[in-house]
Amino acid sequence: MTVRKLSKQDAYDLVIGAKILACGGGGSEVKALENINKIYDLGMNFTIADLTDFQPDDSLCIIGMVGGGITEEDKKLVEGKEIVENNPMVTAVKELEMFLDKEFSALVATELGPNNSIIPLMVAAQMGKVAVNGDCCGRSKPKISISTTRVKDIPIAPFSIVNHYGDTQIVKNVTDDLRGELFARTSSRLSGGSVGVARCPMKIKEAQQAVIPLTLSLAMELGKQVRIANEQKKQPMKTIFDTLPDTRIVFTGKVRDFSRTEEGGFTSGEIILDSMDITNHELKVWYQNEYLLSWLNGKSFVTCPDGMYIVDSKTGYGLTPWEDDFKKGREVTVFTRDAPEVWQSEKGLQVFGPRTFKKDWSKYKKASTFKI
Repeated sequence: MTVRKLSKQDAYDLVIGAKILACGGGGSEVKALENINKIYDLGMNFTIADLTDFQPDDSLCIIGMVGGGITEEDKKLVEGKEIVENNPMVTAVKELEMFLDKEFSALVATELGPNNSIIPLMVAAQMGKVAVNGDCCGRSKPKISISTTRVKDIPIAPFSIVNHYGDTQIVKNVTDDLRGELFARTSSRLSGGSVGVARCPMKIKEAQQAVIPLTLSLAMELGKQVRIANEQKKQPMKTIFDTLPDTRIVFTGKVRDFSRTEEGGFTSGEIILDSMDITNHELKVWYQNEYLLSWLNGKSFVTCPDGMYIVDSKTGYGLTPWEDDFKKGREVTVFTRDAPEVWQSEKGLQVFGPRTFKKDWSKYKKASTFKI
């Protein structure tokens, strides 16, 4: 097997690139950097391998955190409880392995994002495994039921759920992925906002049909080039386009308004941008953990499953609605990119098309088909 060992700088670059490609979600950048430092300070390394480097019958699973915004009432459910499990994701993988009586050869990311791309690398390093150079979305998404594995009919169950307070669950069967999401999301709300979930046990030959390949190496290269552009005071917008030639800039402007609510384990709201030229265009983006729907001058515009990358116009670094990134007057640039083919299929759009979030949305249109 050909395994690539990542330097610490590689890992940092991965976070930079993944934050752009995540479309606003994918976990905390701060937590990702903490996880990188923890592994490398212990003398360990992250390792990745392409799907083609494994044997067809090797086994793997998806590992990641499930969580989001929680209410004050939710926080009271764990108030005063002792943290007894410092590594719920490692434990989640071990619990699933014990239940299945098999050892996984590799781990794969649920999505592309700052921390959720780092998690399988971290857990793999701690368990002596390798992470797959790919993920199950190609961007980030608000629910684990939104997964390329679902499009390809790979069952979510059995799966394990582990929190920081010593609670462990094995879910042997669920009616469908939507029920699986409900179990995990409810558990996260009962657990202070996050749980480790190991799910979708599969063989490499199945993963090759579902996993979007080479996304970690792409994020690493993008992050590296954006970092270098800033260090050398070059134009980061050109750098992004040069690294992702299938993207295009659809909007440049300033933040006019930003709203955020925490409900049902999700962080949701709207971002309203005004153009900076005489056109007086307005772009409105609705997010639920990540950017999902948009309207240009009040008309339907780019939506999931396509990529919508909102970056700082001066640095090219990705922005997130989870933090205070969208302060009034901030100058931003919006890139878009067509989704991988798996998402553009009929079933793919049933799982992650705009009508997943807004039932009366008009027919999905690829980002590249809009005239700008």
